[in-house]
Amino acid sequence: MSELSSRSFVATAEPGGPVLPLPAQLQAALAQKSRQQRRTLLTLALLVVLLMLLSLTQGAMPIDAAEVVTSLLGGVNGGPGNFAQQVIWDIRLPRVVLTAITGAGLAVCGAVMQGICRNPLADPGLIGVSSGAALFAALVMVFDLSWFLPAPLQPVLLSLAAFVGALLISLLVFRLAHTALGLNTLLLILAGVAINALVGTIMGLLAFIADDGTLRLITFWSMGSYAGSNWAQVMLVALGVSAPLLLLWRYRTALTLMLGGEQDAQYLGVEVQQIKRLSLLCVALLTAVSVCFTGIVGFVGLVTPHICRLLTGPDLRSLIPLSALAGALLVTGADTLARIVIMPAELPVGLVTSMLGVPFFLYLLLQYRRGARHV
Repeated sequence: MSELSSRSFVATAEPGGPVLPLPAQLQAALAQKSRQQRRTLLTLALLVVLLMLLSLTQGAMPIDAAEVVTSLLGGVNGGPGNFAQQVIWDIRLPRVVLTAITGAGLAVCGAVMQGICRNPLADPGLIGVSSGAALFAALVMVFDLSWFLPAPLQPVLLSLAAFVGALLISLLVFRLAHTALGLNTLLLILAGVAINALVGTIMGLLAFIADDGTLRLITFWSMGSYAGSNWAQVMLVALGVSAPLLLLWRYRTALTLMLGGEQDAQYLGVEVQQIKRLSLLCVALLTAVSVCFTGIVGFVGLVTPHICRLLTGPDLRSLIPLSALAGALLVTGADTLARIVIMPAELPVGLVTSMLGVPFFLYLLLQYRRGARHV
């Protein structure tokens, strides 16, 4: 053992005594890692901004980047001669902002779910949020339940039903996974698989009784789309996302300690059951808000945390902000591709995220196979 290593192991504090400072080399290594993480965050933030500006120029009506920047700095000036500015502010900008917000929310949900379950395949859909939203949205489409609402509320019925369905199915999964000792992670996974299978069966029945037009609407909604986004939706989603994100950020250290095992985290003073329940509720709320207006956007909560974990490690204190930026980048880029691949028509954004996510998982599979040969 080297002299440095010997000093590192010998210089330990007595129980109840003062905490000794870290060795200088370890402090330097931690400082270097912190600087590298900050550079990564700044780089991703810059990429998100640049991609958002690029997305504003793309579409059936091409707009120069200079005109986009001028419009953003000068605001909207009414009049028939400012049609491009109206397109930017009323159609494209709310859509781009919504993609960034929902992408960040879904990616953070995936990072937290994988941390709580200690399972790299966990994602927000595991607890039934996405399937619950799809089920209640399909019920509204098949049975045309808008007739009993006042006319001003009829346009928001689909989004409201998706939001309520996401939360109700999530709460059902939580209830099935709850035991006398608290929320059991293994039961949570099993309950999620069972409820998702049940919801899939009901969805199949609804698809069987629906007419062709309604079936097409259900299929298109289930694949996700940001078409028709407006500033009211952006404000509602931003308000619904901000509070759960702040609470998850508050619990970042406790969630990181839980990665080493719930029992060990409890010995360190972490209120494991309370933090697990509140974190899962935040995940359910975040996902419900993110999908209620846009439909299901798959693979974001599954792929993004994997990529970020390769860059920064499993520590949620750095993984959460990195996942948020990477999720915003992924969904904004996917929506931009969805708009320009088959112009003037649009692809569902869920198809694009799936096309981006599947090759990544195949790459991970090949990496794991190579590693297994040397074990």
